[in-house]
Amino acid sequence: MGKHGKTTLFLIAAMIVSLLLSGCGSPASKLENGLEIVKVAFDNAPSEAGIILGDKLGYFEKQGIKIEYVQFNSGADELSAIVSNQVDVSRGIINAALFNASNEGIDFKLVADGGHNIPGRGYFQIALRKGLGEKYKDYKDMKGMRIAIASIGSINQLFVEKALEKGGLTSKDIQFIIVDSFPDMLTAVANGNADATMQIEPLITKGVSEGILEWWKDPDEYAQEEEISVVMYSPNFIKKPELGKRFMLGYLQGVRAYNDALVWGNKDRDRIVDILTKTTFVDKADTFLQMKPPGLDPDGHVLKDGVIADQEWYMKQGLVKTRADVDKIIDDSYVEYALKILGEYKKP
Repeated sequence: MGKHGKTTLFLIAAMIVSLLLSGCGSPASKLENGLEIVKVAFDNAPSEAGIILGDKLGYFEKQGIKIEYVQFNSGADELSAIVSNQVDVSRGIINAALFNASNEGIDFKLVADGGHNIPGRGYFQIALRKGLGEKYKDYKDMKGMRIAIASIGSINQLFVEKALEKGGLTSKDIQFIIVDSFPDMLTAVANGNADATMQIEPLITKGVSEGILEWWKDPDEYAQEEEISVVMYSPNFIKKPELGKRFMLGYLQGVRAYNDALVWGNKDRDRIVDILTKTTFVDKADTFLQMKPPGLDPDGHVLKDGVIADQEWYMKQGLVKTRADVDKIIDDSYVEYALKILGEYKKP
């Protein structure tokens, strides 16, 4: 077994032990000032906008919910916390450990979109070192490219390999430069240690403005219908379906406020930007307005085909041995409940 396969199995084992030790009390069982507390994993990224705005604009409170934020630094840690009931809700990435946890019988659910690329405005994509656009004009030109990514066996590698496929290439034709911090990837590119980076916004906009990066292909060309992150409910939280439905109502109202202000219109833009610059790592209004915004579906749908395609890729990598039942993992009922009340989203 390879290094990454061992790492994945170790993570799953840790999840199972944590689940067994966690008992059956849900973090959402407490009340504060008449409001039911929901513990939410949080990483202060711009794509947390739905949860932040649902909270700060009072939508969760109207549903009888008080949000308690639990800070995490990685998607792997968030997934472990979800499956072991340490938190109720997470907006995490789709990785191999997720499918392996489902195969172990851990009954968490993917309940809503948590972040995707908008066609023409991808916030998570490959960016080139400035001046290399002439050399790497097309996907087939990627041969020999040195690409900085955060980790192997994750969505970072997956997106790059999908781009390589467009040019008839594989990962054997390029060199991955592992840099476990997105800001440090800019330094790697600036120092000439990488030709490109699999990067997130607003760091691409920052890199472009500082003369380090230049935009490349739109990810809608090579990673269409891909979920970058999803909203997940823990095993204990799904035992409280009414609370889960109320949470989804507040979440989608927050997502819609975000879309109204920054994606499809300018409704309450200054107010929304002020809230988000105080609660995310993007702390300047100008940066928020210049960057390509994370896509958050105002109707909440999980991109099922993307989840299925991700699992197939992880299986090819040997990180998932048995195909998990995606229909069992995804639960649309919470979104469907919210849409019956809110109706379908209409652009302002």
